[in-house]
Amino acid sequence: MESGKLLHFKNLKQYREETNSTIDTNYFSIALKNMKDGFAERFVRFKTNKSTLTFIVNPLNTNTNEINIEPFGIDAGSLQMQLLDLKTKDLWSGKFTELKIKLEELEVQKCMHIAQHKWTALKEIPRVETLIFGAWNRLPECYSEVKKLAYGVLTIFGSTYSCEQAFSCMNIIKSKVRSQLQVKI
Repeated sequence: MESGKLLHFKNLKQYREETNSTIDTNYFSIALKNMKDGFAERFVRFKTNKSTLTFIVNPLNTNTNEINIEPFGIDAGSLQMQLLDLKTKDLWSGKFTELKIKLEELEVQKCMHIAQHKWTALKEIPRVETLIFGAWNRLPECYSEVKKLAYGVLTIFGSTYSCEQAFSCMNIIKSKVRSQLQVKI
């Protein structure tokens, strides 16, 4: 933006060429910087909880000391023992190796479809969350603390979305006099 070439702003570039206008790139640079700072501020928790979030697809290479287990009510000792056991069992650890391979293949497929502008083909690709839940569902219950953490992390976003929807619905249906008692005769 600062160079004035507008390489990533096709419409703005087209407007400038069609109207012979002068574009105040400084104005847009400031707006973009403010947007970037806003995103960084909002998503700082993602960086601090990176180990917790990556645990769901890569539990075998996770340092349990870096995981935030507090919100999930998980026993740290049991979690460590179960993770150690999981790492030593080829059958179960292999599930997550397979998962990573499948997720990489999905990303390659998505990139290919996007590069070829095959937008409808994107709908046919299996959903990432289906693969992730599938891997965790196949683990036996002897890994209950590990599964509890995974399911807790996986449901954070969906449950937040559901709560937001419920509050929106409540705001729509409530009336100004709803909090007052009414006696109907």
